[in-house]
Amino acid sequence: MKSAEVLQKLSDICRLNHLSYATERSYAGWVKSYMKQVAGMPAEWTSEQKTGEFLTRMARTSVAAATQNQALNALNFLYGKVLGTPLGNVEALRVRRPATVRTALSVPEVRSLLAAVEDVGGYPTRLVVRLLYGCGLRVSEPLELRIKDVDVSGGRLVLRGAKGNKDRVVLLPDCLRGEMETQLRVARVVARADAEAKLPVALPGRLRVKYPRSQFDEAWCWVFPMDKPVNEPRTGERVRWRMHEVNVQRAVRRAAEKAGLSIRVTPHLLRHSYATHAHAGGASARDLQEALGHGKLETTMRYLTPVVGGVRSPLDALENAE
Repeated sequence: MKSAEVLQKLSDICRLNHLSYATERSYAGWVKSYMKQVAGMPAEWTSEQKTGEFLTRMARTSVAAATQNQALNALNFLYGKVLGTPLGNVEALRVRRPATVRTALSVPEVRSLLAAVEDVGGYPTRLVVRLLYGCGLRVSEPLELRIKDVDVSGGRLVLRGAKGNKDRVVLLPDCLRGEMETQLRVARVVARADAEAKLPVALPGRLRVKYPRSQFDEAWCWVFPMDKPVNEPRTGERVRWRMHEVNVQRAVRRAAEKAGLSIRVTPHLLRHSYATHAHAGGASARDLQEALGHGKLETTMRYLTPVVGGVRSPLDALENAE
């Protein structure tokens, strides 16, 4: 099978499996890099040997463990889903994740940051940033919300097709209900205007094919729509897309500078801070696992920043007892 055919089949199967466009692009990028390097490897090598050599070369360039794991995931998908010949045991030099201390903003730092956040580019980025911390969301999750996914009266947000293609429900903070109701009114105005102009909203998977009317249905419209139409990256069709993550990232960076925070602050750091502060407030790790959408409890535990001084030294107890 030629390289172009492999990449086209990869794209088709990614869409068939409802993988995000970002994941599809990532997999395609790694497969292109892999095929380029494989061309210079001995023809008699097995797929496992070629994959192992590719990963070993990556390790020797001092890439991060997450980067190497991402490449391996792409190659497992290539051989297992696209070529139909799953990889066996792959021996390679693996990059180990360093034992770093997790960071989280303190409560006063979060308060200062949120007070400094401003709307960017005409978008309600201040509301989005508060949702990130208030619900412990990944940066893309509030942006992927559709009107039908927001229950203001019930105080619930339904996150669909999040990381790992899993749905989950999170609580909407009471203090944000009014702002969310206002944003929903804005979203409905955009939805009605688009319906009149016959401008479709971008839909997941093959929903548009199965239910053609849904592309003009208000319920499927974005809660945080983009300010102008764009070409859908997979089809080239002119559609209404959602607000881009870069606006949120820019808002957080500017707020951190304005608040005078000394550490590098990203939207994902607010998710770590949510987990740490909720846990300190009495939330169990198991409940946090559900709220954060983690498949394993071990992942959740990595989000919890240890409290310095949380364990009392037994020496003090010994000395005080004398």
